[in-house]
Amino acid sequence: MNKKHRMSRRHLLRGAGTVAIALPFLEEMAVGSARAATSPPGRLITAFFGLGLHPDWQKDFSGPLEPYKALAPKMALVSVELTQTGASGAHCETSALVFVGERQKSVNIAGGASIDQLVKNTVDPTAKTLTSGIWWRRGACDAQANRVYNADGTPRPPTKHPSKVFDAVFGNLTTPGMGMDLTDAERRTMRSRRSVLDTVMDQYKTLTGDRSPLGKSSQQKVEQHLASIREVEQQLAPVENEMGGVGSSTCTVSGKPTDPSSPDYDKFTYGTGSGSPAMDWKDFQNAYRLHADLYALALRCDVVRFGNLAFESAGGHTNLSGTYNAMGDSTDFPGTSQHDSYFHDNKLKEARLYQHFCQSNLAYFLAQLDDPDHLEANGKTVLDNSCIVIGTEYGWNHSKNQAFHAVAGGYGKFKSGNFTDRRMDCSDFYNAIVSTFGLPGNIGQSTGVDSQGDATVILK
Repeated sequence: MNKKHRMSRRHLLRGAGTVAIALPFLEEMAVGSARAATSPPGRLITAFFGLGLHPDWQKDFSGPLEPYKALAPKMALVSVELTQTGASGAHCETSALVFVGERQKSVNIAGGASIDQLVKNTVDPTAKTLTSGIWWRRGACDAQANRVYNADGTPRPPTKHPSKVFDAVFGNLTTPGMGMDLTDAERRTMRSRRSVLDTVMDQYKTLTGDRSPLGKSSQQKVEQHLASIREVEQQLAPVENEMGGVGSSTCTVSGKPTDPSSPDYDKFTYGTGSGSPAMDWKDFQNAYRLHADLYALALRCDVVRFGNLAFESAGGHTNLSGTYNAMGDSTDFPGTSQHDSYFHDNKLKEARLYQHFCQSNLAYFLAQLDDPDHLEANGKTVLDNSCIVIGTEYGWNHSKNQAFHAVAGGYGKFKSGNFTDRRMDCSDFYNAIVSTFGLPGNIGQSTGVDSQGDATVILK
């Protein structure tokens, strides 16, 4: 390596036109390289699923929570209360409260920042936020699909289209003279011409060659970063073609699955029953897992540190179909809203299987972060070096009591492997979360939310 070279934390590889790829955090971007090598970054990501979890299913790593069993040594399970709300509507009433802990200003405006943004604004204001996931129906309010909120309570709507997530995180794909607003046809043409990586190869060779200004560990990190981007690029096109998106025209899709007929992948859909799109649960899962892979890649590459990944919206109105087998049992998803068919009708067996489906996909995301092939500088996994907070909008069948939450990873600061039900308010739990980042526990105070218990009992 040449003499020690200092790089900006916001250093980008720039290609033709406006192509830009963010780099992971490298040793050379830090003022003190020793600190960069030993101190993990501050990360707080929330992960949402809809329709709640029966209190009897929250207590251990069995039943619907069985998919988390391998991660139990790194997870704490918690039940919280969502009772101090003021807006109307079954799902709307708590949607802007989850991950915030303040009374809503209105049905779609939260009472303050979500916990990921609260921590970001305090400890790492320039870090990038990613909010993404998959769902279709938002029902009575926008808040059913919004999980990330700014300090003034306004939402940061999530991105549903994987290619747009990819471009936002790793670089846009425009070329000279085309501008930033591209049609789907233009994006297809561009993807068929070249990979985003092809436009930055000269700079890549400079950073990884014999005359690189980077140390060996940083060179390896750049190589792994770009190899991972290439791998995800190759995955994007077939899945998005299946889901009615704008994938590569060079991609060959074998067979046509049961997909949403609407091409409006990024638009909200109102209505329930026949008014919502229907799809086989495997297709829904494939699309979510691509989001999970993208999110895990963004965290591994350290280009994102805060945000949310959603598996369905509050209310969960995508009309799933197909036979699902788990826990020695089976159900045929109804092809209409499982919200109505299972939860309104109090069908415990079917709802239990549906929530196993949800948790198995959230567990998939956590497993990507806990991959031992992607250890960080301190020898720990990305999950170890992150705080992942899982939550839902109510307890059972529209009850605001005993709403399931969990924390995974958390820098080893939480009592893992067990379940805590102290009937604490969600704000109490969120205060315990942010306290591990050095923030004072004052969530709820500005909007008159009363503490209902000391959540620090979940901390080591």
